[in-house]
Amino acid sequence: MSASVSALFRLFLCLLLLAPLPVLAGTVVRVSTALGDFDIELLDDTAPVTVANFLAYLNKGVYNGTVVHRLVPGFVIQGGWLNFNEAQQTFYPLTTTPPILNEFKSAAPNRRGTLAMAKLAGDPNSATSQWFINLQDNPVLNTTNGGYAVFGRVLGNGMQVVDRIAGLSAVRLLQELQDPFPVIDYAGGTLLNRHLVSLNMRVLGTTSGHPIVFDGATATLHARINAGELGLIQGAFRLVRETPAIEIQLDAASVFNLEQAVAGMGSFDSTTGRLTLPELRINGAVAYRNVRFVLVDAQQLLFRLESAQ
Repeated sequence: MSASVSALFRLFLCLLLLAPLPVLAGTVVRVSTALGDFDIELLDDTAPVTVANFLAYLNKGVYNGTVVHRLVPGFVIQGGWLNFNEAQQTFYPLTTTPPILNEFKSAAPNRRGTLAMAKLAGDPNSATSQWFINLQDNPVLNTTNGGYAVFGRVLGNGMQVVDRIAGLSAVRLLQELQDPFPVIDYAGGTLLNRHLVSLNMRVLGTTSGHPIVFDGATATLHARINAGELGLIQGAFRLVRETPAIEIQLDAASVFNLEQAVAGMGSFDSTTGRLTLPELRINGAVAYRNVRFVLVDAQQLLFRLESAQ
């Protein structure tokens, strides 16, 4: 690989991975807003029912387009409930499923950066779709209403984005709601979509299971990789060509940092541009060993198969 391609790829990954993220052990969700994106690690093992409930809404796409409808500075921001119809100048709630049992655990307290379920006062088992992010440690939420179940945490520098949302002006847009909405450059009058903090969510992946797996149904290779000076990463590679040579393309939007190496993860040499996968599993079984790809196009993040056993 040429020195220029290698240098370009190193620069690209460094830009992707500016902030190290903590150790991941569950489903990772990316939340996109006009003020930036942030990633959330869901605590699959700590609050399995709550995580499953959250993902059920997310996978149906109903969280997309909802807005942050509550801002209490120094306390929480809250979402997962209201959409806005600009033409009609009205807010309307998403359709909810039956409430879930409260899974609060003292081992997962409401600390800054954690994600917890909102619920009705005086009813510990009333959580449906609404969630909030703690802007600071909120011990009172661990002892009231049966405790508020923490089921995720914001990763890395994601709280910088959350803090930008929390730092917006707050305006009471619905008289029936006591707390105001965060708004962007809104001074009254006709409310536009761009004045609200709209959310879009998608699952990036999970760190459970084998570190290198090919999903034949989607033609996607999911891999955890030790990239040396570039850090530990996880990403998804799409199969883009099978002839005359097999080529895979890294989906830049799927990449996130890991802090802890695991046995069996791949390696990337930024000097030679070689990506080495010690084992490649398909349908749960080892299909190939010592699989080697070489970076052939740094701008397109395109790798070509060199050899496999």
